[in-house]
Amino acid sequence: MKDIPVTDAERLVMEALWKSAPLTSGEIVERVCRSEDWSPKTVRTLISRLVDKGMINRHSTEGGYSYQPVLDRAAFMQGKSASFVARMFGGRVAPLVAAFAESRSLSDDDLRELRSLVDALEKGDGSVSDRQDKESGDND
Repeated sequence: MKDIPVTDAERLVMEALWKSAPLTSGEIVERVCRSEDWSPKTVRTLISRLVDKGMINRHSTEGGYSYQPVLDRAAFMQGKSASFVARMFGGRVAPLVAAFAESRSLSDDDLRELRSLVDALEKGDGSVSDRQDKESGDND
């Protein structure tokens, strides 16, 4: 899968849009600046970059423009994850999990979730990403 060209700073704009699109640039600035000490101009520059990259759409409205993401969050995360695994681990997930296990970064909850995911994959039991969202309580 092709890498999704979004920086960490641009991802914060995307997160605001995933939570509540469409938004005006002023609404995006307000949401992003709640958590980041950035100027409105910086956030507007990020919005412009994302439009240029084709990651968000801009629609003309009576008062200006509204913006919404092209990709939903799940598709974005899947693309970024696949790109990371391909780049860092030759496309294999097992070495990634092994790296976390060796650094003792996996909690008991993580291990339970991994076991559940492997079981679901082996059984062909529905969508794994749907199962993860339910277990993590991510129903946005």
